[in-house]
Amino acid sequence: MPRLPHPPEYYYRLQDAAHRRATGLFIAPGRKLLTEALRSLSLDRFHAILYDQAELPPFLPSPLNERAFPLPSWQIRRISGQETPDGFVTILRLPQPYLFPPFPPAVLVERLQDPGNLGTLIRSMEWLGWKHLWLTADSADPFSPKAVRASMGSLFRLNVQRTDRWDELLQGYEGRCIVAALKGIPAHEVDWSQYDSLYIGSEAHGVQRAPQRWPKVSIPPDPLSQAESLNAAVAAALLLYVQREVRAGRIHTSPPPPPF
Repeated sequence: MPRLPHPPEYYYRLQDAAHRRATGLFIAPGRKLLTEALRSLSLDRFHAILYDQAELPPFLPSPLNERAFPLPSWQIRRISGQETPDGFVTILRLPQPYLFPPFPPAVLVERLQDPGNLGTLIRSMEWLGWKHLWLTADSADPFSPKAVRASMGSLFRLNVQRTDRWDELLQGYEGRCIVAALKGIPAHEVDWSQYDSLYIGSEAHGVQRAPQRWPKVSIPPDPLSQAESLNAAVAAALLLYVQREVRAGRIHTSPPPPPF
C-alpha cells in the first residue's frame, strides 16, 4: 500500500489560508467534489485522495491509484472539517496564478468576505457562462474549504484569482464595466450591449474602489419590500443573467422616457 506523502496533521492544517499558500495545496471535501475534479482537472493537479477505510476505494484513473490513501473515519472527519463527511477528501494543487490578461468579460469583486457567498457566486457564474473572476486581496479565499464546497465544482472550471494589485488591475482594465450599487440605473433601463463586465462590492461595505467613471446599476426592490439589501451573490447572479440575455437578444431593456 502506498505511503501517505505527509502526516495527517499536515492536511488538517490546510483549513488555514497561510498553510494553503505555503504548501500550494487545498482541500476539496466529499465525493461530489472528487467526481467534479476528476472530470475537470488534469491528473497533475491531484496531490492525494484520502478516503475512509470503512469505504470501498474510489474508482480512479490508473495513474491516481498510487495517490489514494485509506484513513480512519476520525481523521477523515478532522481533515475535511465536517462533522459528517461522506468519506472522501481530495487534496489538490492550487492553480498557477495568471497575470492580468485575460481581461473581459469578467466579474470583479471587492471585499466579499463570506466564503459561502463567494462559492455561490462562482457556481452562478459558471451556470450563466462567465469564466473569469477577480477578487481583491481582502476578499474571502476562494480555495477555503467552505468556498470550495459552495462552488460545487465550478471553481475547477473558472479562472479565479485574488490580487493585491487591485488599483493596477483597474487602471489597465480593458473591459467596459458597470458597477452594482444600491442606487444606480435600474437594470431594466440599462443598455447592456455597452458593457461586458460587472463590478460587485460587499453587502457590508458597498463599492469603494471602483473608478468613478464606471456607471452604476441597481436592482429596484418591490415597492412593498422592507428588505435592506440583496445578498451580494444573488444580486450578481441576477445582473449577470440580465446582461447575458440582453446581449443574446432574448430579452430587451428600455431606457427611461425623456423628461417633459
